[in-house]
Amino acid sequence: MVSQEEKEKLISEIEKHTGKRPFAFLKFCSQEQYAQDVIDGNLFSHPAEWFRKKEIESGERGQGDKFELAMPFRSEKISLYNYETGNHIMDINKSDVTYQIIDDDKLPIVCFVGIPLRDMNLLEYDETHAVFSFPYTQEEYDTLEEKFGKYCVIINARELENKIYSYCDDKNCDYIFGKVEYCHQNSLERMKAFMSACPTRALFKNDDLAYQREYRLVLPLGVLEDNFVRVGELKNAKYLEASQLKSIVIDVAYTTKPKE
Repeated sequence: MVSQEEKEKLISEIEKHTGKRPFAFLKFCSQEQYAQDVIDGNLFSHPAEWFRKKEIESGERGQGDKFELAMPFRSEKISLYNYETGNHIMDINKSDVTYQIIDDDKLPIVCFVGIPLRDMNLLEYDETHAVFSFPYTQEEYDTLEEKFGKYCVIINARELENKIYSYCDDKNCDYIFGKVEYCHQNSLERMKAFMSACPTRALFKNDDLAYQREYRLVLPLGVLEDNFVRVGELKNAKYLEASQLKSIVIDVAYTTKPKE
């Protein structure tokens, strides 16, 4: 078994040459035709409010998320006291408030799964290559397939990133394509992002959804004519049944040189 120290040292060396972003992105689809649409470069987006309504109306939490682009704030205790003397005056009952920016309801979002190399399982390595597997438990594999679809498209990460850049450059629009941060709903960084209307507010989700390991593309309003982000054919992408993912490995080949 590979020790954590060995894994850390190996991955740090690999990252010097490859960077820290995922090698591949995964896109789960409920039908084969939808998987082919992804390979054809037609990426279907949902507005933020779709994710909220899905959980609120169906009770399904996973693809549905009632806190999508919303910041639920819970005050556990509110006290009034004299600032100069420190004398306590009274307590106010705790309350829940949810902050939303109205325009966020219609923001188009495309979701992917992205797993950086250091988050994957290192199965074996030697002086020529290292073999990694996805870090999911059987229960997590089952949950992903149940909630997101029985087909999975595996996409070369650099190709997708370049396609998105070219698409947005052609449209002359800003965009966010980044890793979701899973956190407590009262996270200070999440609160700051919402209070300042920072675009990165779209990259926060509650920590019970961390198993999703999501990367997401968020575009501004008015860019899309329909729900599709048409980036062009993804030539280095394949789809398979999601149940096969547990048998897939990533083999990273490299060359080592002795110190001179």
